[in-house]
Amino acid sequence: MGDIPNPHWPIVPGTYVVGNANAAVAVCTLTTEKLMAPLASTSGVAISGMIYTANLGITRIVQNITSNPSIRFLLVCGRDSALFQPGQSIAALSDNGVDNNQRIVGASGYDPVLKTLSDEQITQFRKQIELVDWTGEEDIETIKNKIQELSARNPGRFTSDASTNTSSPREKFVTIRPGGQREPLIYDPKGYFVITVEPDVGEIVLRHYLPDHSPAHEMRGRGATSMLLGLLHEGLVTQLSHAGYLGEELAKAQTALQFQLRYDQDRPLRRREASTATKAQEPLSRPEKLEPDSAKGLQEAANKPVPRPLNLEQFEGAQAGQKVDFVITVTDLSKEWSFQGFFLEMDEAEPFLAYNRTNHAVEVKWEPTTRIIMGKSEEIVVGGMLRIIGKKDQNQVQAEQIIILTRVARIVS
Repeated sequence: MGDIPNPHWPIVPGTYVVGNANAAVAVCTLTTEKLMAPLASTSGVAISGMIYTANLGITRIVQNITSNPSIRFLLVCGRDSALFQPGQSIAALSDNGVDNNQRIVGASGYDPVLKTLSDEQITQFRKQIELVDWTGEEDIETIKNKIQELSARNPGRFTSDASTNTSSPREKFVTIRPGGQREPLIYDPKGYFVITVEPDVGEIVLRHYLPDHSPAHEMRGRGATSMLLGLLHEGLVTQLSHAGYLGEELAKAQTALQFQLRYDQDRPLRRREASTATKAQEPLSRPEKLEPDSAKGLQEAANKPVPRPLNLEQFEGAQAGQKVDFVITVTDLSKEWSFQGFFLEMDEAEPFLAYNRTNHAVEVKWEPTTRIIMGKSEEIVVGGMLRIIGKKDQNQVQAEQIIILTRVARIVS
């Protein structure tokens, strides 16, 4: 046999292994992955692949087979999906074709519609191949024997009417670019979340804080999907970017548990050190679970506007012993349990996102019991941006809470 017409065959991507492109048999192993590679290396096999759905999956099989006239048999084997039933659906396509809505006649699979295939291409597929339905068969030697039998009666390359157009309508997509700016998570009006893992019990722990940093909810689970759906069900996430971020972080946490990796929120996964594997996952302080007087009270608290940090004039006007809330950039860590930094004022052009540096130095003292939010104590470094909530004593502040802003805000001047 000569070369196939398209040197770039297979023409569409999928889960498959290519054998001899000029061979007569294509094998669909349905959902059984272990059959795919061994059968692809069998003499007489052009391609061996898996399929999961009765729409796009079958569409790609038809496209790849009709673009290679050497293929004359489609052997279906392996386990079919009980829900999507692509095996039953592809047999129905071979027997019955499609209706006026491109739906496979007699298919039991989920949504068996071949939207992007032309009538001519479906007709060619049904004429070109003989479908051998061995759904459920997983014995490799038995399947190989059947392949040899089919190859022995190869009728030769399929020849279609030259006037018939069997090419697929090209799938048309609107090109979009990745990117954009995520809103700082602390400013979701419903609050923000701190995620940790507890390897000893195999759980992901997600703690929800209100915008004023009060602890509100705690969720424990093992699966990212169910946990994210739980948050959405409770109405605790209002920003799409926040939901996307939480999905990514929960998936990382789930992966960390499954493969015994170290998980730290907003950081890449890495190997756990044996001596600190459990300790590394513990937050610096475990916040108490909030038990509001009523669900209504919690909702009202969640809907409060985000408090603004003090400007320099307000900070300087605060009396000793008064509670203050302000932002600094760290400049000196030479003292234990103390650091110094320059006071930052919020830029009104980009509230909460951008800050302007002042020349006013502030010393902050903290303790092992000081609550660290949106990060860990290791992130208190020179150049870091921190929001401090505590009590003022002259030009010194005893921190009660330290919020790490380094990843969500910036200094503009």
